[in-house]
Amino acid sequence: MRTRPTVRKSATSQVESAAGEPEAADLNERIIELLQLDGRMPYATIATQIGVSEGTVRNRVRQLIDDNVITIQAEALPSAFGYKFSGLTLIKVAPGADITAVAERFAAIDEVFYLIMVLGHFDLGVATYHRDDQHFREFLIQHCYGHKDILTIDTNLVLKIHKMKLKWNLLATADGAP
Repeated sequence: MRTRPTVRKSATSQVESAAGEPEAADLNERIIELLQLDGRMPYATIATQIGVSEGTVRNRVRQLIDDNVITIQAEALPSAFGYKFSGLTLIKVAPGADITAVAERFAAIDEVFYLIMVLGHFDLGVATYHRDDQHFREFLIQHCYGHKDILTIDTNLVLKIHKMKLKWNLLATADGAP
């Protein structure tokens, strides 16, 4: 398992920086960057690398978490638990049906790891993990087929993941930079 913080929004902080310390936003960005490398990195190590006190790092991380800027969590790899099969199901909700209600129903399903509302031919995209093709078939039977609020589905098997970016620098593009 890997541990990484998840960036939620811009890391600009309302807290004034002390004399001699990097600017607040720059400090937050540097802390986040180091935590993305290793979510279990000791605050003392972070402090040494960016030139501030351990207490400053501890306070900043707590504030970033409290402000819903980052989360620090364990990231379990599905294949380690026997989930070697990934499906992508596109759903067209029936006319008059409540898209949000359908989305909430799918959000409560353990196998669903990514659920999006989309604009186009379909209304929802549902990414799922499964042990095998039989498990995927059971998922479709139980959650997709025969539901009056689902008009059509398009099922897809994920053959290969070419990019799955778990670490990214959203802060670099937040300023409008390319």
